[in-house]
Amino acid sequence: MAERSDFLPAQRLQELTSQIDPTIDLDREAQAILQDVADDFVENVASFACELAKHRESTTLEAKDIQLALEKNWNMRLPGVSDAQEMKAIKKTSVTDAHRIRMQDVRKSKSLSNR
Repeated sequence: MAERSDFLPAQRLQELTSQIDPTIDLDREAQAILQDVADDFVENVASFACELAKHRESTTLEAKDIQLALEKNWNMRLPGVSDAQEMKAIKKTSVTDAHRIRMQDVRKSKSLSNR
């Protein structure tokens, strides 16, 4: 199979899956999907981070641009990226009543199945 991803080569993908479970074998379709997702993710983060740098009127993409892109779009915070002075509390997403009810149902279901 031809290499599909610049960001997640087949060899690295196999190494990652082996770390999770050495007995797992990825079929070609699953590998292609994971590589496509990795490519899309990296391209999306890079594009948004570049827009942030441009908004700052900078010609240099900085780690803080990438961090902000990850934080705003995926609620991801990478430790060690920002200075301690720049650290701020990440706004916790509010949980809807519907989600809370679903989670209660899941917990009830688990407790009933453990009996």
